[in-house]
Amino acid sequence: MNRVCFQLTDTAYPIQLTQQARNRFSVRYGLQVKVRLTYNQAATELGACIMHAAACVDKLDNRTPGER
Repeated sequence: MNRVCFQLTDTAYPIQLTQQARNRFSVRYGLQVKVRLTYNQAATELGACIMHAAACVDKLDNRTPGER
């Protein structure tokens, strides 16, 4: 089993979640590929990639309080 479960292609670099086996996933973000991830690891990595992509196009404001 090697199937694409989720993908975003309207970002600067495509984001893709693939499942290889039960509780084994990979996350691809542009040229970066993380493999042999558990469900929890894949969820964390996928979230980080999505948030990074949003930050790159100024969709997030992650400044600390008081920072301009």
